[in-house]
Amino acid sequence: MQHKNTALAIALGAICALGPFATDMYVAAMPQMAEDLSATDASIQLSMMTYFAGFTLGQLFYGPVSDKTGRKPMIYLALVIFILASAGCVFSTSAPHLLIFRFLQGIGGSIGMVIATATIRDVHTGHAAARLMSRVVLVLGIAPVLAPLLGSFVLQIGDWRLIFALLGAMGVVVAVIAATLLPETRMAELRAKSRPSTALHWYARLLFTRSFIPYAGALALAQGGFFAYIAGSSFVLINVYGLSPMAYAIVFSLNAIGIGLGAQLAPRIAERIGVRGVVKLNATAYAGAGLLLLGLQLSGLAGLIPVCILLFVMVMAVGGIMPTCNILAMEAHGAISGTAAALMGALGFGAGALGSFAIGILDDGTALPLIAVMTACAVATALVAVFTFGGSRVPHEVAV
Repeated sequence: MQHKNTALAIALGAICALGPFATDMYVAAMPQMAEDLSATDASIQLSMMTYFAGFTLGQLFYGPVSDKTGRKPMIYLALVIFILASAGCVFSTSAPHLLIFRFLQGIGGSIGMVIATATIRDVHTGHAAARLMSRVVLVLGIAPVLAPLLGSFVLQIGDWRLIFALLGAMGVVVAVIAATLLPETRMAELRAKSRPSTALHWYARLLFTRSFIPYAGALALAQGGFFAYIAGSSFVLINVYGLSPMAYAIVFSLNAIGIGLGAQLAPRIAERIGVRGVVKLNATAYAGAGLLLLGLQLSGLAGLIPVCILLFVMVMAVGGIMPTCNILAMEAHGAISGTAAALMGALGFGAGALGSFAIGILDDGTALPLIAVMTACAVATALVAVFTFGGSRVPHEVAV
C-alpha cells in the first residue's frame, strides 16, 4: 500500500505540476514579452487571467466526465490540448494570439488538481486522504520552486518562446508518467451510475450545500489572492523594486518553498487542533500579514525586505489552507467526487482569474494594486473560515 501511495503521489504530483510550471515558469519573462510583442504590461498580465479562465472551464468539464469515463482518458485528452496550446504560444506574434493560446493551455493544464482530488477521494477519506494529499502537494511544491529558476535560466540562453517549447515537452513527459504509474481509480460500478448530463444540477446543489461551499469558498478566496501574487509580483519586484529576473526567480522560489512548508505542517497541526482549526489558523495569519503589508505600503514604509518577508508568510499560509480545505470540501461527496472536485477547482481558478484581472486593470506602476487585492482576499478568507466553519462535526454524505 505504501508503494502504491508513493507511485500515486508521484504521478498525481507530476500531472498537477504542469499548472504551476505554466504559470510560474514565464513570470520573470513577462516584462520581456511585453517589449517583444509591443504590448503593454497590463495586456501581458492578462495572459495569466486568460489561462485561469481556461483552467476554470476545463475543470468543470473534466470532473463530471471523468466520473463517467474514468480518470485516465480525461488525463490524456487534457495533455494533448496542453501540448498543442504550448506550441501555439511559441509561435504567437501578438498579445491577442498569446491570450488565445494561453486560454487553451489553461484548459489543458486544468486536469491536474481536479483529477488529483477526485482520485484521492476514490481511494481514501479522512486522515489517510489528508496524508496522501500532503504528499501530492509536496511533489507539486517542487514545481513552483524550480519553475521560475528554470525560466530565468532559459532566458539566459534563449527567449521567452523557448520557455513555452519546454512546457510542451514537459506535457509529453507527464503523459508517459501517467501511463506508467497511474492506475484507473474510478470503480466500474460508479462509472456506470454516473451521468455527466446532471453536472449542472450537482454544481447548483453543491453551491448551497453546507458541507461543501464554506470550505470551497474559503479555498477560492485564498487562491484569488495567491494567483494575484503570481500575476503581479514580477512587475512589482522587477519594475518597482529593481530586482533582476534571476533575483526575482530566487525570491519567488523561496516563497514556493513556503507553500510546501505550509502544506507539510498542516496535517501535523491538524492532529492537535483539527483540520478546521488548521484552516482558521492559517487564514488568520494570511489576513494579519496582508493587513500589515497594506499598512506599510500606505505609510510609505514598504521596503523590499519587509515586503518579501510578509509575502512569504502569506504564501506559506495559503500552503496550509489548500490541502486542508480540499479535504474538508470533498469529505462528504465521494459518489460525485469528480464533479465536486471540478466545481471546487473552478471556484478557485475563477477567483484567480478575477484577481489577475484586477491586477491588470488597477495597474498604476506601484505595488499598491497587488498588495490591496491580496489583502482583500486574505481578509475574506479569514472571515469565511472563522464564521462559517463551525465545530468538528463530520459532514453527512450527500445522497445521489
